Amino acid sequence: MIILFVDFDYFFAQVEEVLNPQYKGKPLIVCVYSGRNEKSGAVATANYEARKLGVKAGMPISRAMELAPNAIFIPMHKEVYTEVSNRIMSIISSYGDKIEIASIDEAYIDITSKVKNFEEAIELGKKLKQEIMEKEKITVTIGIAPNKVFAKIIADRVKPNGLGVVKPEEIEEFIKSIDIDEVPGVGNVISERLHSLGVNKLIDILSISFDKLKEEIGEAKAFYLYRLATNSYFEPVLNKERVPHGRYLTLPKNTRDIKVIEPYLKKAIDEAYNKIDGIPKRMTVVTIMQDLDIVSKSKTFKSGISKERAYTESIELLKQILQKDNRLIRRVGVRFDNIYKSRGLDVFFNS
Repeated sequence: MIILFVDFDYFFAQVEEVLNPQYKGKPLIVCVYSGRNEKSGAVATANYEARKLGVKAGMPISRAMELAPNAIFIPMHKEVYTEVSNRIMSIISSYGDKIEIASIDEAYIDITSKVKNFEEAIELGKKLKQEIMEKEKITVTIGIAPNKVFAKIIADRVKPNGLGVVKPEEIEEFIKSIDIDEVPGVGNVISERLHSLGVNKLIDILSISFDKLKEEIGEAKAFYLYRLATNSYFEPVLNKERVPHGRYLTLPKNTRDIKVIEPYLKKAIDEAYNKIDGIPKRMTVVTIMQDLDIVSKSKTFKSGISKERAYTESIELLKQILQKDNRLIRRVGVRFDNIYKSRGLDVFFNS
């Protein structure tokens, strides 16, 4: 199996640079403004000039202004980025048998039947990079490996505008080189638990008993890491797009009062649900806390969820968030995905 992973470099900011060439070479920060004041909100992404100054995605705009007072701050134009992304994904899809769109700026393609070996895969990767640049003026970073995870890891190592390759004969040494924090899916909480067990490299997983690992991080994550460490992870590229439909609203004040939050949550559901062509099977309530940290809670429905039921379920998910987190909520929203399309949609609602 030969998998090619594509990551659009600092995508939102790069699109802005293409549309506004005067931004090129200057610190550029794309922001999500809350609407309260000109400094209220968070950084969506930043170009590499701004990153060198310490600006990171998710950082409060006020903090970014302290680090980069002379940077260019602009609001996010999601519709524009989505349009550009769709065009690039169309180019990428022509290079492989299957495309798995992981996000607005990431995709995996299976090129196993398109090339004879990894040397040809490298040439195909170069050709793909060139076509995207010629047609969209966007640089991308590509990772090529025998599985999806290793393709992403090698791509992360060669950003920006890079092309990284891990050939089958290099896998053993590559696995030994992987820090556990490099592995997709290993977040801060799991990372801390693994480090406490002495797991600093992916290969260190093999020195821990599976039962102990399962106890610490759960069976699914434990199995996932063991498969990676033993080079037995071969999840296929799936023809799918992650196209969640969401809406987020700023509350009049930071609060934990459900009665204050509820009408905003219902409005978010109304607006998000109206964008959907079908019935969602998964709903996520998203809260942005007073310090701009994001906390979410999801629920999957076997058949589907109507808008009316979404009202009730969203309040229960909100209560679960409030029970586990003592902070005030700044913004609230909802995201629907796993959309099911059918002529007789009503039969797919849960009773």
